[in-house]
Amino acid sequence: MARMSADSAAPVSTAPPGAGPRRWRLLLPGAALVLLALCLRGPFAAVGPVVGELGDELSLSTAALSVVTSIPLVCFGLVSPLAPMLAARIGLHRAVLAAAVVVLAGIGLRLAGPVGLFAGTVLLTAGIAVANVLLPAVGRAEYGNRSAAVIGAITGSMSLSASLGAGLAQPLTDATGSALTALALWGLPALAATAALVALVRARPGRVDVPAAPGRRTAILRDRVALAVMAYFGLQSLGFYSMLTWLASVLRDEAGMSAVSAGGLVGVAALLGVPLSLLVPPLAARRPGQVPWVLAAAVPALAAPIGLLLAPDAAPVLWALLYGIGTGASFPLAMLLVLQRTRDAAQTGRLSAAAQAVGYLLAATGPLAVGLLHEASGGWEAGLVLLVAVTVLQVLAGIAAARPRLVSASA
Repeated sequence: MARMSADSAAPVSTAPPGAGPRRWRLLLPGAALVLLALCLRGPFAAVGPVVGELGDELSLSTAALSVVTSIPLVCFGLVSPLAPMLAARIGLHRAVLAAAVVVLAGIGLRLAGPVGLFAGTVLLTAGIAVANVLLPAVGRAEYGNRSAAVIGAITGSMSLSASLGAGLAQPLTDATGSALTALALWGLPALAATAALVALVRARPGRVDVPAAPGRRTAILRDRVALAVMAYFGLQSLGFYSMLTWLASVLRDEAGMSAVSAGGLVGVAALLGVPLSLLVPPLAARRPGQVPWVLAAAVPALAAPIGLLLAPDAAPVLWALLYGIGTGASFPLAMLLVLQRTRDAAQTGRLSAAAQAVGYLLAATGPLAVGLLHEASGGWEAGLVLLVAVTVLQVLAGIAAARPRLVSASA
């Protein structure tokens, strides 16, 4: 089989005539990647809203169910470093297709009772972890210097996935009469994504290889630019998942909102990530450096917890929406920095793996820390102060990551 360079200067979209019409060759990769991205948040975001129904349906304790909700972030952190090795062994496109198949299998396995719920969650989040890492590399390999818009579409699709997962979980459970069946419905978009990726792999007679030299995998962890990108990715993830987990409780306890209103407001705040993901990457990529964008994203992310600390009941809707804007802009910006600070698709894959391994393990500590501080103090003030401090650190890391420099060629 012919082997192709991972250099982004030669996008894979210049496929031979047998791959189909030019327009189809250009649209197929983006459509396949966006479809897969739509499956990367909903399957686990849908668990939280129906966790009570799952417990009743499967006779599981609250402690056992809390493990199910914590599996994804830990799994993301542990599996992400393996993604470039898989891509090096079977090729970039085939690795993403394998990830989609694993996600589909994990969704189906969750129908098999309590054991299936746990095993399926591990399996599908392992597939999601691989896709998380490799999607930016595939986007770069397919579209080269035009890939910023594709990265925006991918991150927007992820944000939409999280919003749909949380928002549709209860209605689908009510409609089907089973929380497990409602979760299994995520198999439909996963099946569509798998079919699109099969078509993409067939349309690529060559192969994009991602070198997996051990020295390079460790070198990325010693590069200052790479470390700054990893820190920014991790700190913004910590803020987002802390919001997703606890903001509704803060609004209910501190601002006097009802549980339904608070949950709906969090869903709307998360949905703001969709337009921001479409706008931020292509606009921020127009200049070599992205420091102004880091600062702009930090302003609402800082204003929200400060507002909740000082005047929680004065403008709870505003505080929630500001947090949605801040975290919604930071995530696509973090994904773009992975792209902008690297030299080719192979290095993009390595930095993406490292950033997500560090980032999601760090993010897993956020909801836990805020929850423990609430339990220890009886209020949310200490947790909100922690989120303010995290955002300040995020800004410092972002300024270092957003300067117009590249990761070392040896990393």
